[in-house]
Amino acid sequence: MFSTSNQAYVFLCTVYAGFLIGLIYDLCRIIRSIAKPGVWLTGIMDLLFWILIGVLSFLVIFRVNDGEVRIYTIVGFVVGWGLYVLTLSPYIRKALTWIFRAIARAIRWLVTILLWPFRFLIRILGYPLRGAKRILSKGFHGIRKGMAVFSLKKRRKSKERKEEF
Repeated sequence: MFSTSNQAYVFLCTVYAGFLIGLIYDLCRIIRSIAKPGVWLTGIMDLLFWILIGVLSFLVIFRVNDGEVRIYTIVGFVVGWGLYVLTLSPYIRKALTWIFRAIARAIRWLVTILLWPFRFLIRILGYPLRGAKRILSKGFHGIRKGMAVFSLKKRRKSKERKEEF
């Protein structure tokens, strides 16, 4: 049996681990709200979350309490998570959302800069190609029109032949 001071230390360590669990949960919530993953990806993320929480809980209990699960260790996890949700969670979520959106904007800006030469090249090459397309479409339109006239003449001749009989 551990001393009272050691039990207090174990309890405070599990409270701290509960804070970490709350932070990891908020991270998953922010990623899920920004990325909007599908059903399968959400299931995989949930599975990874629970594996991570299980490993974290196991390591804390094993390291601090020699692997003995007591009621105060479970209460410590719950109290830590509850304190985190009631105190820091709204601020952390706002900060994480701002950070993730800033990173997304920076990546979008970087991609725009990296793709600028290719867009410029396509725009420059596009002018002669558009002119060629216009010329070809007029030519094809003329050919189609000529074919239509030819087929109308053919139809008229066949109608005239039928009327003769």
